[in-house]
Amino acid sequence: MKNNPFYGWAIVFFSLILLALGLGMYVSTNSLFVIPVCDSLGFSRGQFTLYRTIITLVGAFLMPFYGRVIQKIGVKKVLFTGALLLGLVTIGYSFATNIWHFYILAFVNGLFFNSISFMSIGVLVNAWFDGKKGLATGLAYAGSGLGGAIMIPVVSNIIETSGWQWAYRFMGLFGLVIMLPVIAIFVKSAPESIGLKPLAQSKSEKKTDPKEKANISFHEALCSPKLWLLVVAFFFINFFAAAANTHSAPYLSDLGYTAVFVSYVIALFMIFLTIGKIILGFVYDHFGALAGNIIVCVFCLGFPILALLSHMPTIPWFYAVFIGMASCGVSIPIPVLIVRHFGNKDFPTIFSFCVMISTLAPSVSVPAMGVVHDLTGSYGPAWTVFLFTSVIISVCLISVEIINRKNVKISR
Repeated sequence: MKNNPFYGWAIVFFSLILLALGLGMYVSTNSLFVIPVCDSLGFSRGQFTLYRTIITLVGAFLMPFYGRVIQKIGVKKVLFTGALLLGLVTIGYSFATNIWHFYILAFVNGLFFNSISFMSIGVLVNAWFDGKKGLATGLAYAGSGLGGAIMIPVVSNIIETSGWQWAYRFMGLFGLVIMLPVIAIFVKSAPESIGLKPLAQSKSEKKTDPKEKANISFHEALCSPKLWLLVVAFFFINFFAAAANTHSAPYLSDLGYTAVFVSYVIALFMIFLTIGKIILGFVYDHFGALAGNIIVCVFCLGFPILALLSHMPTIPWFYAVFIGMASCGVSIPIPVLIVRHFGNKDFPTIFSFCVMISTLAPSVSVPAMGVVHDLTGSYGPAWTVFLFTSVIISVCLISVEIINRKNVKISR
């Protein structure tokens, strides 16, 4: 048994597949539908993108419920139910003819959005790994970017050749056919369920000073300034990531770029969303939290500047790299920094709390960015706001490590 490969790596692989479809396909392709659906049915961009607000609001308010359900019945049942319902809802979008059809389906989507998400997969991976947690999380979370990179050109082609209705039908059916068997056959909620233990830390990993180790309750964490600094940072990263995901394609189209060019730029965005997660996971494991946070800050500060310069022909490619890397900050740092600063004692509860608040951000930013365009005819003011919020993100992520180091020195 000792010579067999650790099954946790299979969990990582299947988690990657689930996020490739649950987020990479269902969510990352949203921007491709904005123009064709609005042109076809006569909606404004603000009206149409409001359905994403409904999804995120419903999902955010149910987040604590999901944390408790996962602890009670196991992540496998949660994943299976969500995969089934999300596939059916996506097919349902193809039959919508009025804006309220999208809103009703979005409400149902929101009920099950958390089931195939960074939160569910984060809890699953955390159960299997003590060592190499950052790398394992990065590889699993890379599925969202990889899925987007693969599916965006595919879905874009279907929209152009067969229409947006058939694109929704394809995504829903493809998700059902792939995800349901993967979850039913291969996913195991915890290593103990098959007689294994979580993977231990290796000697090559950056060890945490025993005096830095934390194992505190959710209520104790609520009294810590570190939690609130992290919450603010995660909120604003999600704030720009969701809005950029939805509006990057129409923004570049408005600048005069062709649909084919835009689809490849967005695909590059997804590729670096994939690469960035793996890089960040490795950095957090081997170089520590401060190094990982600095990388996130650099790309957060750079992407809105490049967005404002994207009328220059070569800049959209650099924008894609920076927004892809910056958007990794909404996934990898959350579980890694929560374990670092608060431990595993109430990990699912603290994790769901942080994700719940950060998930509220798209409910504001996504429709607001659409409204900004509707009112001004430009996305420029939105990119300026994102530059300001990136400064806030940087201050929060650096401050939490400064506070932690001061606390460690005091305890010594």
